[in-house]
Amino acid sequence: MKKVSLVYLCLFSPFYLSAQVSVTVGEVHAQATRMSSKTLQRLFLLKPNDLFSPQLYEKAQDDLHNLRVFKKLEFQTQDRLGKKDIFINAQDGYYIFPLAFASGGKKNAAALSLAAGNLFKQGESTFFFAGGSDDGFTTMAGANIAKDFFSLSFTKLNFQQRFYQNDWSNTFGVFSTTDDKDEYSNELLDQTHTRKEQLAFTYMRRLSRTLRIWVRPEYVQYSYPDVGLDGGSHNQIAFGLRLTDDVRKGLNMGALSGYGLTDKKKSLQNLPRMRQGYAAEIFYSAAGSWTGSDYTLSKLGLKGEWIVEFKNRHMWVFQLQAQDAFKASFSDEILSTELLSGMGRYDRQRRGKRGAGAAASFIFYLVRNETGLLSLAPFYEIAYLYTNNRYLPHSGAGASLTYKLWRFPFPFGINYTRNLQDGSQQIGFVFGGKF
Repeated sequence: MKKVSLVYLCLFSPFYLSAQVSVTVGEVHAQATRMSSKTLQRLFLLKPNDLFSPQLYEKAQDDLHNLRVFKKLEFQTQDRLGKKDIFINAQDGYYIFPLAFASGGKKNAAALSLAAGNLFKQGESTFFFAGGSDDGFTTMAGANIAKDFFSLSFTKLNFQQRFYQNDWSNTFGVFSTTDDKDEYSNELLDQTHTRKEQLAFTYMRRLSRTLRIWVRPEYVQYSYPDVGLDGGSHNQIAFGLRLTDDVRKGLNMGALSGYGLTDKKKSLQNLPRMRQGYAAEIFYSAAGSWTGSDYTLSKLGLKGEWIVEFKNRHMWVFQLQAQDAFKASFSDEILSTELLSGMGRYDRQRRGKRGAGAAASFIFYLVRNETGLLSLAPFYEIAYLYTNNRYLPHSGAGASLTYKLWRFPFPFGINYTRNLQDGSQQIGFVFGGKF
């Protein structure tokens, strides 16, 4: 009987023990220079009685690093009665400063931004942005406070919309710096002057570490001199869900004030193993008499992104997008550039009722040192759009060479794109934006 009991214990005790080793978070102790302890505890992902794991603990630390308002962040744990007590020692500051942006190509664009962080000791970030080009101007203001994000934007465009053979039309927008009017004059079929006004309010709420929900009501007006086009009100509302567990978050501007570099040493080190990240989003836009629109709109969209980061920090980035405009007048149709990744620059695009796109890019760090990061990112992207009873492609390939200083975290560099359908090539200098 003793032998049987011994065998039983040997066989089943590992399963019993594994069921008992789950560790929960005990007390979270936090202190900072400007923030209150309660604020820092609220911003920290793990709360008392949450399940503790090394992975979640690391992501909770990353969340605080990504606020970019700390000069020092120290974390320690202590075991106590089957729980993990967590101790956070932080030195936080604030920043407020202006910054200029420029983008060049066949058309030029410029913008000014005023950003601030942690002014109210809540780890918040706020911004104001204004920019303009030959096509018009845009302004935006917003704030990110804990789990909530708000933004208000206004854009006014005044441009010539041109239509060419093979269902091409010119690209437009405040920061569309390409220009088609000379290169494709022999293919021009028609053109019309276009005015657009758009006022949008966006609210996003983080429901959990990975899940966010957002809603955006928009006032939209189009004006055309030609009778028959859909001039008038296009007021609409959009809402969506976003699931994300990104490998690397974007950097805001805290590093300019000497803050925000708490994870610099960690970022320069190789990873212990390859890791992955993802993002998925579904959104729906609608319009009708109930939104004050003169036209009906019903548009469904999907986005997906998968990131593979190697031990040496080089990354593969894969993206997928799809949209279907079940009901949409001319001005609300889908543009092929909306289905591409945004890595390429094009002077022409296509429009249609539905479509899908995919892209792949490899980010290779030529230099990764204490001063900054120099990266080369070749890419390929393709979209198919249903227009005039057929699917037509819009694809491109190219590369971006960009450099980013740690203490000035806005990349500047050069982008080359070749449109694989019409053979056009674009070379442009870019300052600002993101990797």
